[in-house]
Amino acid sequence: MTYAQTMDRTVAHSPVNDVTYDLMQALTSKLEAIEAYEFYREDANGEVRQLFDDLLVEDRRQAERLLEALRTELR
Repeated sequence: MTYAQTMDRTVAHSPVNDVTYDLMQALTSKLEAIEAYEFYREDANGEVRQLFDDLLVEDRRQAERLLEALRTELR
């Protein structure tokens, strides 16, 4: 059984459709990653700190895209 098949079964009785659920889950994952990177960057310096800064910029941009897609899906 694939991951998608498993997830379809999980949300079969959900009040939201699969696309909405997927967007919500992806956004949640991005927001959790952003929180983690903010925490990790405080311990880092030099190139590692820059890496976390770069990841923060990228993930914030992607989170905004996911949020906009979710808003569109909910309209």
